Amino acid sequence: MSQEVTRTESIEEQERARDGDKKPKSRRPANTAFRQQRLKAWHVLPLFFIVGIIFAPIGGVLLWASSLVQEISIDYSYCAERATANYQPVPHYSATFKSAIRRPSWRKTVDESNNTICTLLFEVPNELPAPVFMYYRLTNFYQNHRRYVQSLDLNQLKGDAVPYHTIKGGTCDPLAVNSTAGKVYYPCGLIANSFFNDSIGMPQARYSTETGDEKGGMLFYEMTDKGIAWDSDKELIKKTKYTLEEMQPPPNWAWATKNNTYEELLNLHENEAFMVWMRTAGLPSFSKLSRRNDTHGMPAATYSIEILDRFNVTEYDGTKSILISTRTVLGGKNPFMGIAYIVVGGICVVLGALFTVAHLVRPSAGFLHEVGRLKSDEASPAGSQARQAPIEIETWFHIISSKSESTQVTEDMINSQFSILQQSYADSGISYRLQGVTRHTNDTWASNADDMAMKTTLRKGSYRTLNVYFQTNLQASPGQAGRAFGHRGAVTNADLAPSVLGFCTLPDPSVNASSPSSHYVKDGCNILAKTMPGGSLDLYNRGGTAIHEIGHWNGLLHTFQGESCSADNPGDYISDTPQQSTPTNGCPAQKDSCPDSPGLDAVHDFMDYSSDVCYERFTPGQGERMRSMWISMREGK
Repeated sequence: MSQEVTRTESIEEQERARDGDKKPKSRRPANTAFRQQRLKAWHVLPLFFIVGIIFAPIGGVLLWASSLVQEISIDYSYCAERATANYQPVPHYSATFKSAIRRPSWRKTVDESNNTICTLLFEVPNELPAPVFMYYRLTNFYQNHRRYVQSLDLNQLKGDAVPYHTIKGGTCDPLAVNSTAGKVYYPCGLIANSFFNDSIGMPQARYSTETGDEKGGMLFYEMTDKGIAWDSDKELIKKTKYTLEEMQPPPNWAWATKNNTYEELLNLHENEAFMVWMRTAGLPSFSKLSRRNDTHGMPAATYSIEILDRFNVTEYDGTKSILISTRTVLGGKNPFMGIAYIVVGGICVVLGALFTVAHLVRPSAGFLHEVGRLKSDEASPAGSQARQAPIEIETWFHIISSKSESTQVTEDMINSQFSILQQSYADSGISYRLQGVTRHTNDTWASNADDMAMKTTLRKGSYRTLNVYFQTNLQASPGQAGRAFGHRGAVTNADLAPSVLGFCTLPDPSVNASSPSSHYVKDGCNILAKTMPGGSLDLYNRGGTAIHEIGHWNGLLHTFQGESCSADNPGDYISDTPQQSTPTNGCPAQKDSCPDSPGLDAVHDFMDYSSDVCYERFTPGQGERMRSMWISMREGK
C-alpha cells in the first residue's frame, strides 16, 4: 500500500500527542496563507483604494439620479390652529424643481359637519413626468414600537370571524373587545386604531403658470388610490366573515361611522390606504403612498389640494406633510445613499494613503522584520568583516530507533551525512564540528510521539549548539502533516499517521545569553532517518533533507516563501533567488512558476522541495543571510 511522505510546511516545530492507539480528529486548519495566518497585513492596502475608486463614482451616480427627482413637500401640521380663512404663506415647505417657485400658502375652512378643511395652494413650475406620486409624511411617530407592531390579529385580518372569547386577551389588547357592548373591535389593535384618517383630495389646477390663464378651478389632476398597496398586503387582508352584530369600530374610527356602529360591512379588503398603513415603518419619520398617476404627467400649473384635517399630530409632538414627487430608475429622492457611498469611498482612499505612508515609514515588526533589518547592516565595514569570518557550529547527532529498526542507521550513514553537511555549507563559510553521536532505542521517541520528553532528555549544549534528531519512524500526528508529496512513493503501513521528511526551528529573537535552557529546549531539527545517505527512502536518501532543514535552523526560508508571484511578496528575503510561487516536486529540467519575473525557479537550491539528486547549492545571498543570522541570533548564546 502506498503512503504519502510529507515535509512540514510550518517552520516551527509541531507538537505531537498520542493517546494509545486512538487517533484524534484533526483540528489543524487547511494549509493556506489565509487559514495559517500568513497573509501580509499590507496586502490589504490595495483594497482601500479599490473600494474608494468603486464607491465614489457609484455615490456620484446615485446623488446625480436623486437630484433629477422633482418634488414638493408642504407641512400642514398646524393648519387647523394657525391658518385663517384667507390664504397665507405656510411656515414650512421644501421643493426641488427645475426652477424656483413662490412660497405655498394655506387656508382653513369649516364644512357643515364642523369638520376642518385645510386647503393648500402651491405651484408646479414645469410638467412633472409620469409616474407622479402623492404621499403623506409623518414624523416622530414610532410605528416600530414592539407593543405597537404586535397589536393586531392576523386571522381577523384574513377574514376569519375570531370569536369574542378568543380575541380577548390576545395580541390586540388593550383594543381587542368592547366589554360593555360585548362586541369585537374590527379591525382590532393599536395599529388599526391609529389609522391615518386625513382625507386628501386630488390636486385641482387653478391656473397655468406658463400662460397665467384661469382654469376655473375645475380641472383636476386625476390620481387614484388603487395600486398603492403591495400585492403581499392584498393577500393578507380579506373580506370579513363577521356580522354587523358581532363587531364594533375601534374608538378612533368615529369619523367613519354613525353612533360608533357600522351601518354596513366594512370592505377592508378593498381599502388599499388601510393596507398601506398596516405595513408598519421601521423609523419614526416615514412617508406612505396615498395616490398615484402612472400614465399622465402633472402639467405646470398652480394647484390646490383640500384636506379633511382629522389626524392629530400635536398631541405627540409630531408633524404631517403631503409630498408630491416623481422618481427615476433608481427610485425616489434619496441623497443619503449617494452621500454615504461618496463618504465611504473618500474615507477608504484617505485611510489607504495613511496606511501606505505608515507601512513605508515603519514596516511590520517580528522575525521577518528582523531579517529585513539585517540588510541595512551590510553597509557596516565591521559587520561585513565579521560576517565573512568562518563560522564553526558545535553539532550533536542523536540516533533514535524503534526496537524493530535498531540497526537501521549504520556508522557509514552517520559519517556520510556529516560529510555531506560539511560540503554543502562550505561555500557559505559555515562549518560544523561533530561533538558526539548518541544512540537510543525507544519506540515512542522514534515516532516522535513525545517530542518534549525526548529533547528534554537528549539535548546537548547551549542555544548555539545544533542538535539533530534522526528518528527511524518520524511521523506527523494524524491531521498535522505538512505539504503532501504522494508521488514520492514511500511504502509503509497505510494505517500509520503520515511520515514526514523533517522539520526544524528558526532562530528565536526572544532568546538571549541569560535565557534558561527550558526556553529553547525544543530548538533543533527532526529528520527521518531513512533520508540519510544510504537510507531506504528512494529519491530522498542522499542526505538532502538534513541540509534543507538545517538551513531553516540557520534562518533561511523556502525559495517559494509566500507562494506568490506578486511584486508585493517579499519571498525569502534573498536578492539572488528568483521569484517562485510553488514548491518543486522531483527534479524537473526546467521550471518557471513566475514567468513574468526574471529567472527560472531555483530547483537546485537546498531550500526548495526538490528531490535529493537535484540539490546542489546555496546562493551567496543565502550564505550571507545565514552568517548574519548566526551573529545576530545565536552567537554567544
